[in-house]
Amino acid sequence: MTSTFWFFGVSTAQSAMQRIYPLWMAELGIDSRLVGVDFPIDAPRDDYRAAVERVLSTPGSIGGLITTHKLNVLAAARDLFAELDDSARLLHEVSCLIVRDGTLRGAALDDRTSRLALEALIPDGHWARGGELLLLGAGGASIATTLGLHRAATDGREVPTRIHVTARSPRRLEEMRALHDSIGFAIPVVTHVTADAAEADAVVAALPPASVLVNATGMGKDRPGSPLTDDVVMPQGSIVWDMNYRGPRPFLVQAAAQQAERDLVVEDGWDYFVYSWTSVVAEVHGIDIPARGALFDRLSEIARSTMA
Repeated sequence: MTSTFWFFGVSTAQSAMQRIYPLWMAELGIDSRLVGVDFPIDAPRDDYRAAVERVLSTPGSIGGLITTHKLNVLAAARDLFAELDDSARLLHEVSCLIVRDGTLRGAALDDRTSRLALEALIPDGHWARGGELLLLGAGGASIATTLGLHRAATDGREVPTRIHVTARSPRRLEEMRALHDSIGFAIPVVTHVTADAAEADAVVAALPPASVLVNATGMGKDRPGSPLTDDVVMPQGSIVWDMNYRGPRPFLVQAAAQQAERDLVVEDGWDYFVYSWTSVVAEVHGIDIPARGALFDRLSEIARSTMA
């Protein structure tokens, strides 16, 4: 039987994964189809629950990936999960559904995939230059990124000496602080309420050279614009990363305009996208896809070939 891999999103028919997934399955020698399920933002609770019940009841269903609706799916269907991993329990969300022998397991993998993307982006020894990390936005992507860095620190890996996080309102920052307090967070975190992009510019201006700036707001893809103004001055020798891999991404345009003068490294979210999907594909299919090496490079190359 052809297995079914589910994809919960907002407009899954337009996703590049509709083209990529069949090619990946051919490369991996797996007989599986991708089925998208669309929800509007903050859909009714019963809709999320019905979708999870469908995942559990469909013959050949093996699980799937959730994008925008990670928090809402778990809130609506918590009792349907036989098991949640540590990250899902901490973050109160699921990005990965795994069905085995009629039972459902949930996992939150964004802390792992953001850590992999950062490690691929940041060269060894970079943090020793004294730079700090700025996460623009305090949503789920930022919270997961801080959790991944906390685990890196406890593993003895290189991490920034300080993390800065911005948000338009204090609520998300308070949620992040509560999570950090609950686990004894290993890295100092400074939070900034920035009412507008000009106030976010001021946070950027105060960063030391060789910092890492991350657009984790969704602006430039899900919403128009950038979290910064065109007048922002980015720290010398810094790395500028937009978690988005598609869309206009004016944040990257702003960085590119000063790339030569400020000696910046400017990167989009392509590797993050590939890490996110390959991690879930590996979990759901019960296979090993290393985060480095020939197989990962081949899957990334296949994915890129569909974007031309």
